[in-house]
Amino acid sequence: MGYKSMKIFSVVCAFLFICMSAWGQSKHEIKAGETLYSISQTYGVSVQAIQAVNPGLGETIMTGQTINIPAKSGVTAKSTQEPTQQQHIIIRSTDLNQNMPVAQTVQASADIPPCKQTYEVKKKETLYSIAQQFEVTVEEILAVNPSIQPDKKDKIKKGQVLCIPYTQAELAAMQPVEEEEEVIIKEPVPVNFAVIMPFGLSQQKKTREAITMIDFYEGVMMAVAEMKRDGVSGKVYAYDEEQIDSVLALPQMKTVNLIIGAKEADNINKLKAFTEKNNISLVVPLSSSTTLVNNTHNVYQVNQKMGSDIYNRAFASFSAMHPNANYVFVNIEEQMDKADYTVLLKNFLNSEEISYSNCDFSDMSNLIELLSKNKENYIIPSSSTKTAFDRLVKKLEELELDAFKLNLFGYPDWQAFADKSIDAFKKYQCTFFTSFYNNPNDTETHAFNLRFRNSFGRDQYNTYPRYGMLGYDIANFFVRNMYVEGEDFAANIENLTSESLQNPMHFTHKNSWSGFINNAMMFVKYNPDGTISVKQL
Repeated sequence: MGYKSMKIFSVVCAFLFICMSAWGQSKHEIKAGETLYSISQTYGVSVQAIQAVNPGLGETIMTGQTINIPAKSGVTAKSTQEPTQQQHIIIRSTDLNQNMPVAQTVQASADIPPCKQTYEVKKKETLYSIAQQFEVTVEEILAVNPSIQPDKKDKIKKGQVLCIPYTQAELAAMQPVEEEEEVIIKEPVPVNFAVIMPFGLSQQKKTREAITMIDFYEGVMMAVAEMKRDGVSGKVYAYDEEQIDSVLALPQMKTVNLIIGAKEADNINKLKAFTEKNNISLVVPLSSSTTLVNNTHNVYQVNQKMGSDIYNRAFASFSAMHPNANYVFVNIEEQMDKADYTVLLKNFLNSEEISYSNCDFSDMSNLIELLSKNKENYIIPSSSTKTAFDRLVKKLEELELDAFKLNLFGYPDWQAFADKSIDAFKKYQCTFFTSFYNNPNDTETHAFNLRFRNSFGRDQYNTYPRYGMLGYDIANFFVRNMYVEGEDFAANIENLTSESLQNPMHFTHKNSWSGFINNAMMFVKYNPDGTISVKQL
């Protein structure tokens, strides 16, 4: 599907997921960009079911074509609804699963004697037959008769006197009655939200920015489709950031619980003012401004700028995981783009009295003298570029250092070329910390990429991060948790989690008078066997 034909956004238009009747077929007119898979996801039926009620329908469908949609089985009938010009996503709500009771063993309290009665063993009786007689277990009899050795439990004698314990039912009846605690069950609250990003509606040929923003929106919609199946309900609107003034004038904007956007600083400020005035939560996906959440209570910043506090937290975690590591900094004179980073790391190591060494790339022959055969050696280059990485790896190969445990410690930027240098990444167990990462070996990543391709007829734009996954993770975290938590969402934010594909979420107050910042971080390590370890801080 080409981007020119994607008529998915307008100032007053969003999309509709309709809960169709289970008792009869309905009609669907195919819109631009739709596939059989995306239509099947919309109506909650399989592709094969659609083809079964449309004889001769293959994989190829055309815009304007009308097809039959089969009824879903096992669902209470609902009336169908035709989309209007101003459409919404209506997500069906279902009952939440209830916890099943768990069987428990009742213990005798200190006030209840261990023996209900004594019993004199008769000829040919066994512990098993006596247990059956009194409706207890052999183990329960042994517990109140410590004189019987477990390895000789089958050798009781006629005339021997046993203590017979109470049954579990009798113990339960004798337990003191405790007052039941009041259990407050939260009723889920439908979540209405809007996505306002630079989708480039006015562009004849979509720019890279517009393409990635469309990816972002489509990731949101994939999360919405999953939440619909899980019973989460609400409406979603999508608008182009170019028309933000007109968008904020729409009456429905004052009714949403959440706005996700925007990208440009001026538009973010407009959204901050609007959401604060109307008591709406605002999620800013891309900006890393250090003042974004200052003096506000309702703003959530997903992308935090890495500063000294973030670096020190990462260094502290890493040094705790590798207490006996040997650190060697390699200065590549003409490539020092991470000089500030290495200075911060050295300052941290100094403060913790952890020793390290320096080596100039122009005199790498001295490296052998700085390495340890009894420790993990972590080599840290002064640059995050692929050129610097390749030069360093080549020099390490020339020095033939197989007698040492060599590891490279570096930067989030490395993930952009890891697949092209995978052999070196595995050999030197490259490690870096980052706020986002999608593991190419993960089955969930493969499944998401396949669903994206099947739904939209193309792959996500090749960027770091992947914007489709970013939209998916943001929608999953905020909409799911706001649906469950309702008014308690902000108060409980630090304890809330959700499964993420690429961007983990953990929000905290910047300070007592600010909004919230996502401070989730993770270490990524490439292992010699081809696996990739991801550890969230």
